[in-house]
Amino acid sequence: MSNPYPDVKGTPYWMEFESGSIIFSERDTASNLVIAFNAFNHTLVYQMDRELMAYGPGKINGFILGRDGNRQLYRSGYMVPGMGTNRFVEVLVDGEYTLVSHKFKKIVDDPGATYGSQRAKTFQNAEDLIVYKDGEAFIWRPRKKNLTGFFGDEGYKKINDLSNSYGLDLKEKSDVRRLIMLLNNGN
Repeated sequence: MSNPYPDVKGTPYWMEFESGSIIFSERDTASNLVIAFNAFNHTLVYQMDRELMAYGPGKINGFILGRDGNRQLYRSGYMVPGMGTNRFVEVLVDGEYTLVSHKFKKIVDDPGATYGSQRAKTFQNAEDLIVYKDGEAFIWRPRKKNLTGFFGDEGYKKINDLSNSYGLDLKEKSDVRRLIMLLNNGN
């Protein structure tokens, strides 16, 4: 498979090609395909008879990467602040509060390039956690001002209490996921 970005070090894919499923609709899913998520141009790429084919977020409902215990569910249609709905996001927690991970790649100057060389470029991973409630989106920023703006004073107090009780680090993705699960369970 040729790299469409030969002058850029790295890969536009979030992870390498692996087995997964494409979700066309709630009733129509194609399984056992070799797929990869192109996080630079936000397309799902799949391999069919040595050819690469791609779907954008408007063409499919989502996809599942991995198998069984390590499955990652990606969906389209979520409003990503500053980007619109034309993106795939990984659904981490679904409920009254929904937590998603907006994964993307950007091209940046290569910090490992030798001095004096032309500006070498590389792909860099980036990720935003976004919380949704009642159709509103909040990019997760664990500062009091940001949290009270979205959750209100009572919500902030509850988050603080849960964080202290369970020893959660609100800068860590796994702890934010656990916090949102706790909020959804009414703790």
